[in-house]
Amino acid sequence: MRGRREGLSATLWRHIKAALTENLGLKAICFVCALLLTAYERSQADEKARTIAFAINAQLPPEGGDRELMTPLPPSIKVTVQGSTRALEELASSSPAIDVDLSEGHVEHIKFTPEQIEVPPGVRVRMIDPGSLNLEWQDIITRNIPIQSSVTGHVADGHEVARLSVQPEYVELHGPSSLVRVTQLARVAPFDITGLSTGEYKRQLALDPAPDRTQYLDVSSATVTVEIRRRQIAINFPKLPVDVVGIPGAKTVPAYVDVTVRGTPDVVKGLQQELVVPRVDASEVDQSKHGSTVLTVSVDLSRASADIQPPTVKVSW
Repeated sequence: MRGRREGLSATLWRHIKAALTENLGLKAICFVCALLLTAYERSQADEKARTIAFAINAQLPPEGGDRELMTPLPPSIKVTVQGSTRALEELASSSPAIDVDLSEGHVEHIKFTPEQIEVPPGVRVRMIDPGSLNLEWQDIITRNIPIQSSVTGHVADGHEVARLSVQPEYVELHGPSSLVRVTQLARVAPFDITGLSTGEYKRQLALDPAPDRTQYLDVSSATVTVEIRRRQIAINFPKLPVDVVGIPGAKTVPAYVDVTVRGTPDVVKGLQQELVVPRVDASEVDQSKHGSTVLTVSVDLSRASADIQPPTVKVSW
């Protein structure tokens, strides 16, 4: 009886040993496959979808180039990705971005594809929003525009602004063509004339900022000159006959002109019409034969100026 039991134990041990040692390589392969299958099933159960913002890193044309992008680029695009929670967390925390090369200044359409999106292994791109962008470009041009000056305040009593000028008269505006072409002038800060009396005054004043996305070249200020004089009034003397000096009996066409005299009130208001004499000087004209010529009409006045209409007449002799 004892020998039979020992034989059964030996047989059982041989079977167990064979089960553990025979085809050991195949058993190892099956074990690894089982582990991988279990890991895959667990990862599938852990997969999620998430929308992550990818910043747009745009390489624009260099400063001083001849093209400018007019379309505002969004700071980022929204990319919906699928993967494990851990992989998605790592992707979101890595400040993901997408590079866009616009350095040539001629790309008018951008299409975003999954191949452009860099994601970790095991993460898939499901959707991109927006999927594309349309771009508008403009040429950069330079154009001369006039500088406009102005005054603010009030001069001393009995005075007025006689002349307002600015140097330089023009400035170069540089920027996108659509903005430069519609800009008509550059303004300089107003000249404060409060309390000023007779004289000439100069000040260096800053230009107002150039329109958005444009710039003034080499000029940021201008010299404004203001001339102040005593206040003047004007009196009209219509249909005054023209006196021809140097040719007796000569006639003019037209025979009469209108004269407007300007000056300070104390001078102009007391001016008599007999003192306002329109004249043409024909003393140097060849009078050896009959003829005609066109001469400029003038009026000699002290402390006043005269505007004559018409300024010239035809003299015949």
